[in-house]
Amino acid sequence: LLYTIKFEVTDIMDYVTVAGYIIALMGSVAFLPQIWVIFKSKSGEGLKLSMFIIIDFITALISAFCIKSGLDISNWLELLITNIQVFVIHALARYYLNQTKELTLLFTIKATYVALLTAAPISWIKLVMNCLLPVMLFDKGGQVLNHYRNKSTGQLAGATLLLQWLQFTGRLCTTLISGAAADFIAPMALNVFFATVIGSQWIIYRGNKGDKAE
Repeated sequence: LLYTIKFEVTDIMDYVTVAGYIIALMGSVAFLPQIWVIFKSKSGEGLKLSMFIIIDFITALISAFCIKSGLDISNWLELLITNIQVFVIHALARYYLNQTKELTLLFTIKATYVALLTAAPISWIKLVMNCLLPVMLFDKGGQVLNHYRNKSTGQLAGATLLLQWLQFTGRLCTTLISGAAADFIAPMALNVFFATVIGSQWIIYRGNKGDKAE
């Protein structure tokens, strides 16, 4: 007997939805390798910790915007998980660097801005989101420059960089295909660019320990 299996897709959005779930999965686990590297080495040496502060704030900001906008959990769960992972990375790095005062300040700042985002109206959050592009340029550009000067990417985990590159690239492609969230195309494209540059630096400088964390 001859069986013919037909798979019909009535809308290209079916593909976009599936890709979105895969990308969300990658984003949810992207920072786990970095947590493992820090925990295993018991060191936060060579990490640009200011980068994690900015990632922490940006993911919290966008999560708050999505939640207050009434969007489905699939739109913000990935960001919330990333936010928690980034905070754990930062806290572990400070702990292993014996920076007790900085660690206490980190928890204080985290609690403060979570409270502010919870109380702030969505119009204020959207206003702050409009400033994300220059913040990203400053942060990522500084990270690339720091790696170049030290000829090292420090304790950055290669698996995390790869997962982030796949996540950013996939998210940009699905956004362009679906035509949604047009305001985020520029930041997404910027993320892909810097993820490519930083990933290339990791390959070139692999094996170098680098300087102390900032």
